Amino acid sequence: MTLSHISQPGQTASVPVLLYLHGAGEVGGDTVQQLRKSGPWTNALYDPRNAYRSDTAAALRHFHVLAFHLQEGDWDGAALDAELVAYLAAHPAIDRGRLFLTGVSRGGRGVLRLAIQRLRAGRLVTAVAAFCPAGGAAEYSETDLVLLRQVPIYFIHCPEDASVPFEGTAILHRRIGSASSRLRIVHPSELADASGPHNCWTQFYGHPGLYRWLEGSTPDPADWPHLPARR
Repeated sequence: MTLSHISQPGQTASVPVLLYLHGAGEVGGDTVQQLRKSGPWTNALYDPRNAYRSDTAAALRHFHVLAFHLQEGDWDGAALDAELVAYLAAHPAIDRGRLFLTGVSRGGRGVLRLAIQRLRAGRLVTAVAAFCPAGGAAEYSETDLVLLRQVPIYFIHCPEDASVPFEGTAILHRRIGSASSRLRIVHPSELADASGPHNCWTQFYGHPGLYRWLEGSTPDPADWPHLPARR
């Protein structure tokens, strides 16, 4: 797995890291162009009609955003963790006591793999927001699920998704349990493009509510807000 990265520094002292992993459609090509198609950026490159507003940009200033880019293949939890450990060591001003993970589709599965690897090694993960994670529940052992139950995980998925079946995410959420995870069902009317329900993330990355939840996530999903989507 060959990785490159881009980052967006936060604008406050000792900011936490928000790590973003892309999906299959962004594998290969130009790193900056591919990574800025969507995600937690103040200048994402998708349709300007959905451009992030000032409230979202302000929420993002609370994070040091880091994104890895795959030139080929799939996300590997151990390799990701090694890259992350090296990055944190090279950036001592980052708050190592807070690490937030988010990813879409193949990247949604990638952040879960990374979380498992870090938790297995006794390293920190603060919270995870996983959009339509590829593969569903099939690849996770009971030992993996025990580890994932240690972290607040918000799953976001649209039932009409024809690329990554919604049922796989629903089963994974049920297997982890509602004591540490929650599933946000996305209605087609909330999508940036109702004809492409696999992209269930654009309107959430463009709303400050996602970043407020990450920063203020509590252990009990009953206390979590219903994540809003940008209209």
